[in-house]
Amino acid sequence: MIAAARNYLVFLRRCIRLAFIGDWRYYAWMGALSIVCLFGLNAYAKQLAGGLSVTGMSDEVSWGVYIANFTFLVGVAAAAVMMVIPVYIYDNEDLHDLVIFGELLAVAAICMCLAFVTVDLGRPDRFWHLIPGIGQFNFPASMLSWDVIVLNGYLLLNVHICGYLLYCRYRGKKPTKWFYIPFVFIAIVWAVSIHTVTAFLYVGLGGRPFWNSAIVGPRFLASAFTAGPALIILALQVVRRVTASAPAGVAVRIAEGSSAPRPVSSRQATLEDFALLGQHLPELATVSEDERRKLLPGAAVVEVATGDILLHQGATDNDAYFVLEGRIVVKRLESGRTRITRTVGPGEQFGEISALNGTPRMATAIAEEPSHVLRLPATSLRKLMRSPKLNEIIHSRMAERLMITDRGLLILRNIVQVSMLINVFLLLNEVFKEFYSGNLHVISSRYLFLGLEGHHALVPWIWSAITLNVTAMIMLVLPLSRSLKWLNVACVLSIVGIWIEKGMGLVIPGFIPTPLGSVVEYTPTLNEALVCFGIWAMGLGLYTIFLRMSVPILQGRLSKANEDHLDHVAHPDRPFVAPTAS
Repeated sequence: MIAAARNYLVFLRRCIRLAFIGDWRYYAWMGALSIVCLFGLNAYAKQLAGGLSVTGMSDEVSWGVYIANFTFLVGVAAAAVMMVIPVYIYDNEDLHDLVIFGELLAVAAICMCLAFVTVDLGRPDRFWHLIPGIGQFNFPASMLSWDVIVLNGYLLLNVHICGYLLYCRYRGKKPTKWFYIPFVFIAIVWAVSIHTVTAFLYVGLGGRPFWNSAIVGPRFLASAFTAGPALIILALQVVRRVTASAPAGVAVRIAEGSSAPRPVSSRQATLEDFALLGQHLPELATVSEDERRKLLPGAAVVEVATGDILLHQGATDNDAYFVLEGRIVVKRLESGRTRITRTVGPGEQFGEISALNGTPRMATAIAEEPSHVLRLPATSLRKLMRSPKLNEIIHSRMAERLMITDRGLLILRNIVQVSMLINVFLLLNEVFKEFYSGNLHVISSRYLFLGLEGHHALVPWIWSAITLNVTAMIMLVLPLSRSLKWLNVACVLSIVGIWIEKGMGLVIPGFIPTPLGSVVEYTPTLNEALVCFGIWAMGLGLYTIFLRMSVPILQGRLSKANEDHLDHVAHPDRPFVAPTAS
């Protein structure tokens, strides 16, 4: 138990240290976000000193841009489920490597949600009144108490799932299914609940007829499953871009399709080589000596120097490789740049997927340091995988890679496409119900869409949102959105349109007119805007830090096997020099 706690603390220390290491782009981005956060913190200090009077909110309009952002971000957090379902229920391999990025986005979004709720409180120091046992939580009568439970519960679920999976990858061990799979399925239901409960906060206010519609919940989910995956599509492309590199020579050879250079030397494999492999791969003990002898024909040990290429992206050979000594980095060429998808050390394999499937190589394997590698033909690998334990460990390691493919992004595009169609359809239903019936409660919708008694502050906002959403919907339906350039445009339009629709187009009209019939318009102040920008900068900073920690772990750059060496994780293009025995 003490050793396990010590190992976990070392893991946390290395992750935290890594968050402070990066290139000039990382420092510039984090520096800019820090400056915005400081402006936001200063604005919030003024709000704490002066009260909510420094905002544009009033007794008539008591919810403003803070709750608008809260509502939007709850949807972003809930959208992580749209990546979890295809992976864990339908076993979609294209999204397998990407699901953890969606869950990390959910963690950052929930942190922002909690921050927006906090700044919306006039006296946050009195929050202790809601703590069960100390104050009066008022559960289950109050929908706010339900919201507190689902938001914090969803945060804990995602922190546990992400933290456990990353720690297992760091340790090089297979995750125990019973320790995280049940929480995954709970999180799927919980994700729907957090946005449904948020919708019920509005629907349950009987004195606000603009919100009293059973369709609000489905509209919330449809818009969430549009904006959330759209934001993930953009974030994944940023990750793919900043984690890419083009080392001199290597990228040129890959781009030109040249063949791999010959290894420095190779020899026939022996039983002693399998024994050496067994020191790092304990599951090999399940293979008897006679069975190992049958694997020797065609097996060879190759010795490579730093920078030598063992297999080449696009090649059609059918060999698999096990590292005996040294480290091998696997890089994939995407859009003219190479990106690390996997780093393997002693006892680990690479090249097994294309060898077993008979498909062209998906990436190029390069020696990161002088290495000895056991090369097995596909027939020998299949014989080796007759052992149930080896079959399980090899298949589990097949998934240990970081592949952000265009195909995976296009699957997310399909989710955004369908969700946007449903979102626009539900909006049309809501508009028809409001205006065709012509009842007394249409006045709030009339103010939103057409203006009321000379007041039309929200009219440009809502028509801009409708224009953006309809334009994005048309682009997503047309084949041109299969191009990532146009898909990015459609995603940006969707995010902005839904933010306006769920923010200014939902929160503010519910307060207009007042119960006494007067029209009091709301306009955010500069102080409110600065606080909002500060919270968004905090959330983006958190997500950036999460990615800075998780990407090297998913690539295999940060692992327990290289605890004493962090420099090569921060600078993946530099050769990794292993320690020598004294």
